[in-house]
Amino acid sequence: MANILVPFDFSVNATTALDQACLVAVKKRLSIEVLHIVNFKTASEYPADWGVDPHSPDLHMIRKKLNEHVDERKRTCSAVEVPIEISVKESVMVNGGIINHMLHKKSDLIMMGTHGTTNAIERFWGTNSSTMINHSLFPVMVVPPQWKPATFNEMIAAVALKEISECLPQVTKWTEWLHVAPTLVTMSSVPEVDKPLLEEAVKGYEGVKAVMVDKKNDMPLWKNLVAFTENRNDTLLVMFVHERTVLEKLFDYSITSKVAERIHIPLLALPAKHK
Repeated sequence: MANILVPFDFSVNATTALDQACLVAVKKRLSIEVLHIVNFKTASEYPADWGVDPHSPDLHMIRKKLNEHVDERKRTCSAVEVPIEISVKESVMVNGGIINHMLHKKSDLIMMGTHGTTNAIERFWGTNSSTMINHSLFPVMVVPPQWKPATFNEMIAAVALKEISECLPQVTKWTEWLHVAPTLVTMSSVPEVDKPLLEEAVKGYEGVKAVMVDKKNDMPLWKNLVAFTENRNDTLLVMFVHERTVLEKLFDYSITSKVAERIHIPLLALPAKHK
């Protein structure tokens, strides 16, 4: 079992996610599995000089191309010692292939690139990254397209005041897993009232820095989070997400998904306890 599963489609965004996974793996001495899903759509998007027939793709040749790309990224990221397994699987749906593979292999984390802002149709049907977040089955780290892969030194966990006691054990777990300094952030329209409650909630969690942020009421919560995390280059944001129903995805797009579309730093979405 690899520690990190990286779904890979040969795009620039997927390459950024793979580079970030390599840096995490080097720091923690972890292993990586790079998974490429093949179907008619993906096979139709390969470079023309590959000569792939979408109706009957040559999996051996695709695996060879994937292996060449992974080897090149390992050298670029100074990660030649990181164990990286290559998998090429056929699946009608990319998301379904990723989920089935994760259920079978049980990696600790999925790390994948995101294309940023999506349109209304993608919002309903789900892009690969947003679908993985909204299913809330596994920990998923999405890496934005403009991110420059870096060694993480800080983890900002955005948690509602009423959910701190439930979420703090997970925050400390991932702090240790990533070897980073934890900062717990709660946004409030009345910080002078909520700050004592925040300080009380983190008692007993040594090393966790608690920050109460004055929420700008002229902006929705997700915009406050995006603004708070701007101009950081060695930090990731953690959010907790509940599984979304079809109607919720259509009429009440999750805050986590909105943040994932627009944030400038990697976002680690962790499954919250189901209601």
